[in-house]
Amino acid sequence: MDKKQRIIITMLELVVKQGVHATPMSQVAKEANVAVGTIYHYFENKNEVIQELYMMIVQDYGVVLMANLPEGDFKAQFESMWSNLYNYFVGNPLAFQFIEYVAAPPIISKEIVNQSVPYIANIRDFFLKGIEEKHVRNVPIRLILQMAFGTVISAVRLKSNEELEMTKAEIDLAIEMSWDAIRNKN
Repeated sequence: MDKKQRIIITMLELVVKQGVHATPMSQVAKEANVAVGTIYHYFENKNEVIQELYMMIVQDYGVVLMANLPEGDFKAQFESMWSNLYNYFVGNPLAFQFIEYVAAPPIISKEIVNQSVPYIANIRDFFLKGIEEKHVRNVPIRLILQMAFGTVISAVRLKSNEELEMTKAEIDLAIEMSWDAIRNKN
């Protein structure tokens, strides 16, 4: 792992553990085993490191979400996407916690969120196609995304907080409830 990667990973670990404001660059440097000046060689400030982390995670789950989708059946594709995101966050708890607690305004600006849109455009396009083909309700795309994947966040929280085991049966129920929220009932 190169120095820049160590800085980013260390920042992720510390920010999730301590919060953005309680994570000084001197601590990041010490724990990443680099000089403070090395951080500023790669990044202008702490916020820039946080923004790069956000973009990396969004890009990562934008790819993972669309991986290995079954052919044809829209609902089966949706179920696969839901499972992909759930498994991504369960398998990457730091990424989940970062997105959960840090990757929201005011820490991540709307401008940076907008810059990340190309990484998830294929997800948006999937749902727009679903609206067009009448698989999904004709409502604002942001609402569909929130209703479809907000349940993933809730399911990961239940599992990580050990409130539910999230067995296959429970995951299947969560997926079905999510589908029921967005599907076109006509």
